[in-house]
Amino acid sequence: MPDEQERLVADALRAQATSSGGLPVPAVRPPGRVLGAGWVLVLAVLLGLAAGTVVAVVTLR
Repeated sequence: MPDEQERLVADALRAQATSSGGLPVPAVRPPGRVLGAGWVLVLAVLLGLAAGTVVAVVTLR
């Protein structure tokens, strides 16, 4: 009995996925606006420098 239920659910999901007939869903971000790994690294270094500067100023006081 559980095998039949699983098969029915799987068939229903497969049928729904193949017969949606809707418009294609647009991408969340345009392909040209993705940050590269280099920019992420630069931002991480800048954030680390800023945090280090704040800690140094607080420590020296």
